[in-house]
Amino acid sequence: MFLSCSYFEKHYKKETIQVVDTIVDFNSIDSFPLFPACESIPSEEKQKICSQIKLSEHIYASLRAHQFITENSVNDTILVKLEVAKSGVVSLVNIQSSTLIQQEIPKLDSLITDGITKLPKLKPGIKRGMPVKTAFTLPIILKN
Repeated sequence: MFLSCSYFEKHYKKETIQVVDTIVDFNSIDSFPLFPACESIPSEEKQKICSQIKLSEHIYASLRAHQFITENSVNDTILVKLEVAKSGVVSLVNIQSSTLIQQEIPKLDSLITDGITKLPKLKPGIKRGMPVKTAFTLPIILKN
């Protein structure tokens, strides 16, 4: 009987590693999520501004339907972090507000959430020709 040491060696499959030729910055996107009314604007920068204004107007309109009465003067900014899915659906990530605002207007978070759920479907952000999930922060200024 003849034996060889190489008979008991494991045969490893060589795997090839692909080298990526470019560096992709996933924190930036090629095209900002667009509100439906802003798609026809030719300049990308003006499309972005238009979308931000339309989003703000939509949320402000949902807040204007309610009357807020506060005991103290309020002059503050709320930061609303939104996420636009690949499908274009807008969802709320979180709301950052001061304790003064939370005490003076306790229902504000739920009203903002309600306004966001009524937003139309947006055209999603684009990165390298593909729709991507995008997050951004929308400031809401409160004054009385």
